[in-house]
Amino acid sequence: MPRLRSLVLRLAMAAQVAAAGAATAQVAPSISLAEQMRTMLAKPAAGGGAAPAAPVFSAAPAVTSASALAALNAPLVANGPAQVRQSATELAQRFPAAHRSAMTKAYEESFIFWQKLETQLGLTPNDAAAGVAAFIAGNYTAFMQQAVPDENFKSLVLQMQRMLAQNPAFMQSSPAAKRAMFEQLAMVGTFMVVYREHLNSKPNPNEEVNFRNAAKANLEAALGLGVERIQIGPQGLVAR
Repeated sequence: MPRLRSLVLRLAMAAQVAAAGAATAQVAPSISLAEQMRTMLAKPAAGGGAAPAAPVFSAAPAVTSASALAALNAPLVANGPAQVRQSATELAQRFPAAHRSAMTKAYEESFIFWQKLETQLGLTPNDAAAGVAAFIAGNYTAFMQQAVPDENFKSLVLQMQRMLAQNPAFMQSSPAAKRAMFEQLAMVGTFMVVYREHLNSKPNPNEEVNFRNAAKANLEAALGLGVERIQIGPQGLVAR
């Protein structure tokens, strides 16, 4: 995920709210969302039926400059009506009732932060592939305890553009469905990075264990790979 230290203070309140909830509710994995993403990335199995196995990741050209990004960029804009509150509310349902309001707010704040990152990184607004990349990179950052450099993240976006464009399930889904998936993936990915920053500054061993377990569950459900096989580098996501 892009370096966020210069911007994290703008989400400090959301991180504090999340910390208060996680002390008892903990950070819940987004398994259903991750599985939906996995379906969108994988090529349909012959004859349909069972859920697809792990997506096959072909390397993306490394992005070395803004001009390179512009030349390779093929955004898949989720142009359905914004439904940020609904998306955040649905994500918050994974938490106990006492924490849902706070988590809804945290996810809404995360999406606002994500929109600022789109601008900072020169990404096309509302690109569904960037939302997928945010989910992957955010959980990767959370689990690996290391940020993904900006250029590697941009390569990941290009890689996800190619994969989504080749998947009929995504391309044929409704504008509203694409928008909901984009918003929720961007929310969770951004939130995971912000929460990682929170735990880095205020370590809590109990929260740390649950947080990394949630990130691991998200990645493995989304990619169909063990976390030990996942690496994000100059050519995007690579299965080792």
